[in-house]
Amino acid sequence: MPGLNEGYPHSVPLNDLIQGLSSNPQTGLAQEQARAALERYGPNTFAQTKPRPWWSFLLSQFRSPMVGLLALAAAVSFVMGEILDSAAILVVILLNALIGFLTEFRAEKAMEALRSMTSTIARVIRGGTLCVVSAEWIVPGDLLLLEAGDVVPADARLLESRNLAVDEAPLTGESMPVEKRVDLLPGETPLSERMNCVFAGTAVVRGNAKALVYATGLDSELGRISRLLESVEKQSTPLEERLEQFSRLLILLVAAIAALVFALGALQGRGLFKMFETGIALAVAAVPEGLPFVATMTLAIGVRRMAKQKALVRNLSSVETLGSTTVICTDKTGTLTLNEMAVRLVLPACEEHEATLLRTAVLCNNAVLDEGGGIGDPMEMALLRVAKEKGIDIERERKRFPRTGEIPFDSGKMTMETFHGAWKALKGAPEKVLSQADRIWTSGGIRPMSESERVHWLAQTEEFSGKGMRSLAFAWGNDKDGVAFVGLMGIIDPPRPEVRDAVQACHDAGIRVVMVTGDHLATARAIAKEVGILNPAYPESLEGKDLDILDEEDLSLKSARVSVIARVAPEHKLKIVQAFQAAGETVAMTGDGVNDAVALKKADVGIAMGIQGTEVSKESSDIILQDDRFSTIVHAIQEGRRIFGNIRKSVLFLLCCNLSEVSTVLFSVLFRLPAILLPLQILWINLITDVLPALSLALDPIEPGAMNRPPMPRKERILSPRHLRLILSYGTLMSLGVLSVTMTALKAYPGDPEQAVAMGFHAMVLAQLFFVFNVRDHSLFRRPRQLVSNLSLVLSVLVSIGIQVLIPFIPVFQKVLAIHPLRLEQWALILAGALLPTAIAQIHKILLGR
Repeated sequence: MPGLNEGYPHSVPLNDLIQGLSSNPQTGLAQEQARAALERYGPNTFAQTKPRPWWSFLLSQFRSPMVGLLALAAAVSFVMGEILDSAAILVVILLNALIGFLTEFRAEKAMEALRSMTSTIARVIRGGTLCVVSAEWIVPGDLLLLEAGDVVPADARLLESRNLAVDEAPLTGESMPVEKRVDLLPGETPLSERMNCVFAGTAVVRGNAKALVYATGLDSELGRISRLLESVEKQSTPLEERLEQFSRLLILLVAAIAALVFALGALQGRGLFKMFETGIALAVAAVPEGLPFVATMTLAIGVRRMAKQKALVRNLSSVETLGSTTVICTDKTGTLTLNEMAVRLVLPACEEHEATLLRTAVLCNNAVLDEGGGIGDPMEMALLRVAKEKGIDIERERKRFPRTGEIPFDSGKMTMETFHGAWKALKGAPEKVLSQADRIWTSGGIRPMSESERVHWLAQTEEFSGKGMRSLAFAWGNDKDGVAFVGLMGIIDPPRPEVRDAVQACHDAGIRVVMVTGDHLATARAIAKEVGILNPAYPESLEGKDLDILDEEDLSLKSARVSVIARVAPEHKLKIVQAFQAAGETVAMTGDGVNDAVALKKADVGIAMGIQGTEVSKESSDIILQDDRFSTIVHAIQEGRRIFGNIRKSVLFLLCCNLSEVSTVLFSVLFRLPAILLPLQILWINLITDVLPALSLALDPIEPGAMNRPPMPRKERILSPRHLRLILSYGTLMSLGVLSVTMTALKAYPGDPEQAVAMGFHAMVLAQLFFVFNVRDHSLFRRPRQLVSNLSLVLSVLVSIGIQVLIPFIPVFQKVLAIHPLRLEQWALILAGALLPTAIAQIHKILLGR
């Protein structure tokens, strides 16, 4: 920041700051100085780096091992003449690349949203003349003139302030307008308490001021967030990591299969080229080319379901990641709370004069209520709402005591006074009101207030503060005798009604909730305790200043027991997310302000508020809550767990099916049987099982108890050792079922091997279709309702079976697939061989207690 050799702008004496910026407190910069400053510091914008070209986003979609494996499979299929198979694989690759490209390209709009936050024009004094200039041309040293309704165009130090209040919620998370004053502040004052400064992107809600610009563009607080936002790199999601691990394992498996088949054929004296061709064909068959498409469609279906629950997903992979989340770092204002000030406690000096207290709150008030909500200061609106709820006729009282004068609220006096003929109303900070009102309203009338009573009422304000409430004191009286204390009101931004249950649901699911806010620690702890975030398991809290002095190791130790972190700046939020990620946590971050954007982008899942959220926070997020409710996150987590469970089922199903095909061909080579499963038959099998049944698994309901167990560790693979054993055993089991049908047919029809091969082909299709019901955790015998819990799956299996039964009667399929109509007893043998693996698998689940 120019002109500052030591300290921060809020802590430098005004004369030194003015001198350092070569400005003048009355006339501002001369036009020549402004032009020179513009050349020196640049325009008041956030443009820093050239935007990434669209083709860069597109190319990045083709870098994963799975895409490489699929591309190789497509190339090999093409060379071997399997044009349809090659085309199908390429379609899958391009579809997934397109989805990834659109998602990432859209995310870069965050920087455009940041630029839109700044004011387009501003009023400045240059050379002693009032000028209206584009905000882009404002420079350090300019004198800004601000009034209610203005968006502050640059960071500036106040020279003059008249009843100025600024909404800094988007930048600091502070829920109430900040009262500004010109006083010098200590250097260590946090951003949210720099009362003598105004910041770019914030809005003036009351009063007017003259301010000296000290930082523009990337040097401003908003610009600092812009730089942080550009520097943050989002790490890959757990699903992406697991699929990448799976792809690498699959590459090794495919290479091993090709080598094994070639070696077996060579040892048996078969043609080397023929064995090489067979090995490559089997390797291609082992690749579950439908997996990326099934995974993408499962995520897409989840996105549609979440949209119905008011959660808009911008990044497909984040849906599953939310199901793996272990820590939710949530903002307070507007997320856990209503972002609407409300009077929680009305404490009159005596019960008989509650109406007098409410009348005072109505009269000493500039807000107006209407059907649309109202106009005015949020705190004053809250006073009117509670008065109306308690039966006060606002219009009647204002007509009964018409205002004849006013002394506006002043940040120095901390009070507001209004005059109503012979009567006077006073409201403000309790210590200020109690110092002016030396009498008190009682049931017996007005009498002098004792010192013990004064101490008692000040103690009440401390109690309010401990509960996260802000206190307002009121006094009412006449001009002759002066005002008398009439009571207190406790005001708070209350929690949303559903938040406590939502937090408990997170705890039941093994997910920790941490409040991260720019608000005061006492307020944050009070709200956190009320909604269940602050609890015996996580009893500690931190402030932003603590994060400045803690190293990574100490922060990691502290964060293990922390549930509330208050008074944080944007870089603090980033540090918090990084600390949790370094500890192996999968972090979801919620927020609605510009100050949340950096952490939202860095988090594994960034969740923005759709109603209260700024465009910057939305564009930096993965998910947008359209109703701003924390409880919607719980529904999204449930959907995420359902999605991952269904992707895992699809992987299990596809690999079992592919392994059964590979092992069937391997066994036929090993035991010198006729060529079971011709290349076109394998293509047909993959088509009929990968499309309808595998996609229908995406509609499976969530497994029972999924929301009552902890999230899956980030390092856990998509397939555990247990799943790998199941794939090996079930795949082999299906293969043996098919081989038993084939060998029985060879004995029954010794002169017709084609008949046996056709029966083996049908048995493989039916075995795979029946097997889709085995990928669930529980046995159908123990939970028979599972059979109808996903009617789409049942229907897809029935349709696929119907197609398989019909194709032997269609000439083109007879020729292409080498099949012909079968007799009833042949179908009975096929059905027995196909059902056997599923029956054994179901019995195995029962023996395991499932």
